[in-house]
Formats: sequence, structure tokens, C-alpha cells
Amino acid sequence: MDTTRGPAAVFPGAKVVLHLSNGYDNSLFRWFFDGMKANGAKYDVIGMSHYPTSSNWSSLNAQLSTNMADMVSRYKKPVIIAETGMDWQQAAASKAMLADLLNRVAGLGSNGLGVLYWEPQAYPGWQGYTWGAMDGSGRFTSALDPF
Repeated sequence: MDTTRGPAAVFPGAKVVLHLSNGYDNSLFRWFFDGMKANGAKYDVIGMSHYPTSSNWSSLNAQLSTNMADMVSRYKKPVIIAETGMDWQQAAASKAMLADLLNRVAGLGSNGLGVLYWEPQAYPGWQGYTWGAMDGSGRFTSALDPF
């Protein structure tokens, strides 16, 4: 990595993450990262967002898992789920989704860098956002138990 500019100029140990939405969408990721490779982009980690619903999390987790493995194999970069979450009212489904997701990321060994729940402290309806993990009484739901 060129350390004369960018994050490495300030903090040499910084990792550059290229982060896309819809982590389950392999064709989107291949299109984007093929373009990055063709144009000589320098980065260290592939970041993915993942916002399934209670009705589709199982199938989207499976697609995400396939995409993560493909990204590691194809581009030789580790992956991180840089954002995930579900509606706070679906705590049981969110808990199951996160437990499954953590196992899938761990299955990548050193190429699975982790899972970040996006805005877990957002209370219900904060600025219209309902995907936090806090209930109406200001307590975290069981969604975060897998962590």
C-alpha cells in the first residue's frame, strides 16, 4: 500500500475498507471489485452491509455466506460485515440471524474479520430508524445475545 497519502500516511496500521450494500448480491460485488481490480484500487478489506428481514434472513444469510467465500477466494481479501441489523420488534429473528451470521463469518477463519451491529442503541423510531436493538423502555433486546 502507498503510505505517502491516504489513511496510511496518518496511521500506517490503518486498513482501507471498500464497503458495499446488499452483501448477499454476488453479481454486484463481482462487478464492483472487478472494476476496482482493473483500475488498480488499493484496499485491504471487503466490507458488506446486510439488512435482512425476519422473513428472508435465512436465505439472505446463505447468499451472503456464498458471496463472502467468493470474495475471499476471488480477490484474496478478508471480509467484514460492516453493518447489519433488523427491526427492533423482531428481536427473536434478529437473534437467530446474528447467531447464524457470526458462525458463518467465524467459518472463514482469519478471513472473517467480524460483524458490527449498526446503531444498536437507536431507540424505536429514532429519526424514523427502527433497526436498532433497543426496546421502548430503553433496554437492549435479546437480538444482541449472540455477541
